[in-house]
Amino acid sequence: MKARLIITGIFLFLATAVFIGKLAHIQIFSDKVYYVDRTQKQRYGEAKFGRVLDRNGTVLWDKLLVDSKSREWKEIYFHNHLEGLSAILKGVANSSIRDLRGQNCVWRSTFDGKRKTPITEKELTPCVEGKDIYLSIDLRIQEIVENAIREYVPKFGAAGASVLVMDPRTGQILAMTSFNPGSKKYEGTLHSFEPGSIFKPITAIIALENGVDPNKRINTENGKWQVTKSASEKIIKDTHVRDKCNMQEAMMYSSNIAFGKYVVEEIGYENFQNGVKNFAVNETSADFPLRVSHRGFNRVSDLRTQATQGFGQSIDLTSLDIAKAFSSVANGGILYNPKLILTHGRDSATTERDSVRKVISSTENTRLLRQMLKGVVDSGGTAENVKSKYNFFEFAGKTGTAQTIDSSGKYASETYNSSFIGIENAADPHFVCLVTLYGTRKAGATVAGPVFQKIMEQIYLHPAVSPEAFAREYAPADSLCRDISFIGHTKIAALDKASGMRCSIRFDDERKNGSVVAQTIKKDSTGEYLELSLREHQRNTGRMPDVRGLALRDAMGMLEHISNVVYDGVGKVYEQFPEPGSFADKRSMVRIKLRESI
Repeated sequence: MKARLIITGIFLFLATAVFIGKLAHIQIFSDKVYYVDRTQKQRYGEAKFGRVLDRNGTVLWDKLLVDSKSREWKEIYFHNHLEGLSAILKGVANSSIRDLRGQNCVWRSTFDGKRKTPITEKELTPCVEGKDIYLSIDLRIQEIVENAIREYVPKFGAAGASVLVMDPRTGQILAMTSFNPGSKKYEGTLHSFEPGSIFKPITAIIALENGVDPNKRINTENGKWQVTKSASEKIIKDTHVRDKCNMQEAMMYSSNIAFGKYVVEEIGYENFQNGVKNFAVNETSADFPLRVSHRGFNRVSDLRTQATQGFGQSIDLTSLDIAKAFSSVANGGILYNPKLILTHGRDSATTERDSVRKVISSTENTRLLRQMLKGVVDSGGTAENVKSKYNFFEFAGKTGTAQTIDSSGKYASETYNSSFIGIENAADPHFVCLVTLYGTRKAGATVAGPVFQKIMEQIYLHPAVSPEAFAREYAPADSLCRDISFIGHTKIAALDKASGMRCSIRFDDERKNGSVVAQTIKKDSTGEYLELSLREHQRNTGRMPDVRGLALRDAMGMLEHISNVVYDGVGKVYEQFPEPGSFADKRSMVRIKLRESI
């Protein structure tokens, strides 16, 4: 027993001696150093955000790191005078576009308790900078749209307006504003509304696709119809009273009774419901960046309600739902997913599209419907006031005057959401435009129609936007071109543009060069002319132009070659950094301050 204890003791002594010797070797002789007090921390690096640009490469939004210590970022809306655009950009920036946000870096650092410098540092997640995102939006068309809204909303006493301009050949959204009548604000969410009569073209094309003869005369009951013949049932009425009408006349005079009868007597409700679903209402593609809020189109069992759905009541759709369905009529029958993000970037802006399916089997049906919609705008139609003074337009479209729901859940008698949806050329449409003015007291033809007309005319009179040098051929001689902006053009470009448009222009100082920063209509003994003010600058020389004294819009035009511009205040520029003439290339940070009077 004693021997065992002695052996065990010797073994423990030797093991302890070996352990102590090993520790001594590590601490004294080895190059490796081990600290008792070790801490680990994670360090984060901020990845640069990508920018949001329009289809032509104009920067619309950026997010800059103002203070790296506090990790404070500042969002910059380069065209914040465009309230609808700013709301859409906010929706895009807050959406889950991973490429835009990039990926922050993460490092794990190991410290000892006595030193500030880490012993080791390991990258856990690499930094990935955000990518630039190109929208299908065209800033020039967006500005035309919002200028029209600013003019007509107060003129007609509306709460606000939503406008959507789409290219029917691609489904790309060229301009868009989304107004929420509830909050009375422009938002980055698409809100639904009861469309009213602008839904009738969808009912008409479903009828044609189901073999309904467009020449068949529908009994419109002299303007009063009880669907079930029940005395207690609310009567469906027509504003323009007729005994009978064919589909062309029903569209021209916007007969609720005819379109109600198309659903319950001609098409059949089951076919009508399937037809509506075929146009993918209530559906948005997975990559659409904005939130869509609506109740949509739902099946109903009540016969009268089925009839009212045929003329756009008892359903809720967004402007996106209506515009994409209408676009299929304009393009010959193809349904495209509405596209706001250009997946393949600026170079693919004119061609990128995402087709869903062919929804109208016959191009003859689309031609017939476009002719019907042209009749709405022609003499005698409900929108004859929308007919343009320019003979090169062949407007075709449909009015809508939908009663709003009051607090009791009933239709208000004198408040409407007034709409117009149309194309600029019935034979060869390039644009679909839907205008809705909320909370008006007048019909869609009276309030929304003129906004559509103004937008389309200004797009076509803009030589950089109108199709195939349209303005060169059609602009009237000696035109002042009041609706055309020369801001930002060089002197040579302004002269070339004015020559093509046959505009009468002069410069405030013929000896100057540079770019146009202001334009004013003037008159002398020879008549009226457009005076353009020039400001010399170093746009392409990498030098900072002098923007002091300019309004924000004009200053941004002068600084368009610089990507990072931060401004503060309102009014005109009174201070800028860097100073005029200083080095300032595309990546420079430029700060300008504005105030009301300088």
